[in-house]
Amino acid sequence: MQLPFSLEKLAEIFPERLYLVGGAVRDHIRGVPTEDFDLASAAEPKAVKDALAGSGFKVCDSSPKLGTLIISGGGVRFEHTTFRTDSYPEGSGVHKPDQVIFTTDIEKDCRRRDFCCNAIYYDVKGKRLVDPLGGIADVEHGILRTTRAAKEVFCEDGLRIMRLIRFVSTLGFAPDYEAAQAAKELVGRLADVSKERIRDELDKTLAGGNLCNAMELALDTGVLGEILPELAENESVLQPKQFHAYDALRHAFHTAAAARADIKLAALLHDVGKAEAIKKDGNMHRHAEYGAITAKEITKRLKYPNAVITETEILVREHMYDINANARESKLRKFVARNYAVIDKLIALVRADSAGTGVFDDCPRADRFEATLDKMKKEGVPFTLKQLKVNGDDIKSLGLKGESIGRVLGELLDGCVEGRFGNSREELLAAAKRSLKNGAGTGGTK
Repeated sequence: MQLPFSLEKLAEIFPERLYLVGGAVRDHIRGVPTEDFDLASAAEPKAVKDALAGSGFKVCDSSPKLGTLIISGGGVRFEHTTFRTDSYPEGSGVHKPDQVIFTTDIEKDCRRRDFCCNAIYYDVKGKRLVDPLGGIADVEHGILRTTRAAKEVFCEDGLRIMRLIRFVSTLGFAPDYEAAQAAKELVGRLADVSKERIRDELDKTLAGGNLCNAMELALDTGVLGEILPELAENESVLQPKQFHAYDALRHAFHTAAAARADIKLAALLHDVGKAEAIKKDGNMHRHAEYGAITAKEITKRLKYPNAVITETEILVREHMYDINANARESKLRKFVARNYAVIDKLIALVRADSAGTGVFDDCPRADRFEATLDKMKKEGVPFTLKQLKVNGDDIKSLGLKGESIGRVLGELLDGCVEGRFGNSREELLAAAKRSLKNGAGTGGTK
């Protein structure tokens, strides 16, 4: 196993035999490179700090209760946790244990973990794998099997159910029967988990290469209904076969799978309003409008940053524009300019939406958006007021003040976007004077 030189050096001076554990070992067996180095040993935090004093390694506490330290050296950051056993509040799926007991028994440490594929240890100094629970075979066969009875594991920590879904997506593994059934039975434990942690696991799930399988498991176990009930409602929404190979829910799964990394959330939610549209209107015509409202509610509930909430709402609301790819160029230019801050992502979403139908290979709408954007850029069209070659002081010098200045600047931006004049100081001032002559900017007309 290829290890950083600093880790081998660390193992030489460590007070106890040092092990690499978790994802790094699992990924090594899979032949996948990693930069995530989680360490474990029987050494308690004070003993580690004493042993590394003056060694060149920097040590700081991460979670004293859990026995976790951050060790830095040689340009690499390691997280070390003392072997331990955990106990959790009975009847709750909260993520943090209420009692931690340090141990020197590696098998006890092994059994407090979630899945056997994550409970394989690599003896850094001895250069050998230690596999108390048969995790190597699980990795080789792509199985997610819990380290103890699945109900016990999920009862202790509801977040492990989300991790089950995530590993299906990121690893391409499948849960064994016991794990899948326990997740279904105990899905309500997710109610005890913070929204932030659920959000983080959802993001990691969306980043995986086996997203559709993971979302199907989320649907089957009830996880989807627990964390995204509005999306789960779309399972019953059938779509015209000439346009879609899937129902509305599976279309969302396939769209998210086809989407690039920075728009996967919007892709998953882009049609979330279809079930509501059918209930309210009897058709899907306004699903983007309804979906934008719902997407905002979902992202706020999961405590996404405000920028993500706003961006997702816009992408969902606008993803159906020019559905027949026949909008006039002037309208298309205005649309591109109005959504310039997200237009690149919107184009990517429209392409993913098309790919997610399972029917279409091309996407004329996205091609039109892209061609229009490119043309406008080549023309030097300003997309924001700041890009105009005149500013408020220039308009003020023409005798305007207050809100009238903003109105005239807005008219100038519109004129450039529509191609009525160019973004040069001379053309803009001439256009502003014509506007004033016609009574614009003052609230009246001539």
